[in-house]
Amino acid sequence: MVFQPNQLPEIKQGKDYLPVLHVLENWQLSVEDIFSCLNFI
Repeated sequence: MVFQPNQLPEIKQGKDYLPVLHVLENWQLSVEDIFSCLNFI
């Protein structure tokens, strides 16, 4: 779930891209990318 100022929460899953800071606008990560980094097994 993504919380941003002045907006309703959004549910992201799978290949949905997550919002990033303005200075990192060319850097795109999906939900799947984040969770694959957390998978150590």
